Amino acid sequence: MFHRILAVSAAAILLAFVAAASLPAGAASSGVTVATGIITSPGGAAMPGVRVDLYTWPPDAVLSAMQPGQAVPRTLLATATTSSAGSYALQVPQASLSKAAAKTGYANLEIDTAVGIRLFSYQPAQSSAPVTVNLVSSKSASCGSYPSGTPYVFTGFRLERKRANAWAVVGQGYILRQRHTRGDSLTFKYTEGSGHSQDSALGAGISGYGFDAGYTSAGSHESTVTNAEGYAPEHGNTWFRTLFQTGQFRGMCIGLAGTNVHRKHQHGKCPKKVGHAPVHKCLWMIHSRGWFGGQSTLHPKKAPRTPGVNCAPHDPGDKFDGDHGSAIKWSHGFELGAALDIKGVNLKASFNGSAHTGYDTNAVMSFRFHRKGFLCGTNASEATAAILVQRANKPR
Repeated sequence: MFHRILAVSAAAILLAFVAAASLPAGAASSGVTVATGIITSPGGAAMPGVRVDLYTWPPDAVLSAMQPGQAVPRTLLATATTSSAGSYALQVPQASLSKAAAKTGYANLEIDTAVGIRLFSYQPAQSSAPVTVNLVSSKSASCGSYPSGTPYVFTGFRLERKRANAWAVVGQGYILRQRHTRGDSLTFKYTEGSGHSQDSALGAGISGYGFDAGYTSAGSHESTVTNAEGYAPEHGNTWFRTLFQTGQFRGMCIGLAGTNVHRKHQHGKCPKKVGHAPVHKCLWMIHSRGWFGGQSTLHPKKAPRTPGVNCAPHDPGDKFDGDHGSAIKWSHGFELGAALDIKGVNLKASFNGSAHTGYDTNAVMSFRFHRKGFLCGTNASEATAAILVQRANKPR
């Protein structure tokens, strides 16, 4: 159980408020432009003068080793303020960005604002364009501000408790059930190679309602596999899954010591004070703590549609290894409801994470043809398609 509370001095909180109030509009650090976006109200109006902070999250090894009560060790990379049009740009020095990147080359980042929090990943070595992160003000998943407009300060997240492992879909392949596809097979390899670890983006959920419900998407972070998972051959539509550790994190929205702060009623324990600073509300997050391992498969009845122009012919005995496809987001790929395991609350209806894996030499979908057939891509030919369907005939 999480009982330890972050101790923040009144002086530190005062400095945070002064910094937020004194930052000039449009200010940002110099360097590589990592993220741009627009912040709007629920009605779509631009929100000028909103402070936007960019933090880096630690790699999986750090999250996996964390114990309840420990704060997520974040590093502030950049700060900006939205313009009169509600837009912002976050720039990070190249050296800081490279240092933040994990083994796979991804930097897991967090955008903090008074109107919401968003997670995303960035590849310093490969990304030439900034990531677009637009935020719409959300009362349920944001800190908010005083009636005067001065924002509350977010403390950052701490691990409140470890949750059960959750299945994530890391690969999908399909074989249509037809007379001439009998004997055809597919399999999947998800492994660490000699060059780098394989990674998958896993969705995270945030709730301002309480620890037990009300979760909405907070974006995604890359998680890495540090060993090998080789799946047995399958003869039909298959989703390949592996387990990831999960954790329940909690952060607090605090006001200035000695001021009157509206106390929001929530489901779950939320301290009334942090040091001498009053707490307005808490935010809960469900987030991956790194790869765990194991294998499981699901067998959906239907395969996605593929246009005939994306189909390539294959002879009996052919083998195709799909290792160059682009990343694909698996619908409901990261099941967090089971990981939360709270009786009486249908959390799967409240929030489902997502997962996607970019196929490369460390994540390979292999198809084998027993008879003559076709391999068809959903969005392109087999060379670069995100999802592949093995079939006996070419669709019209």
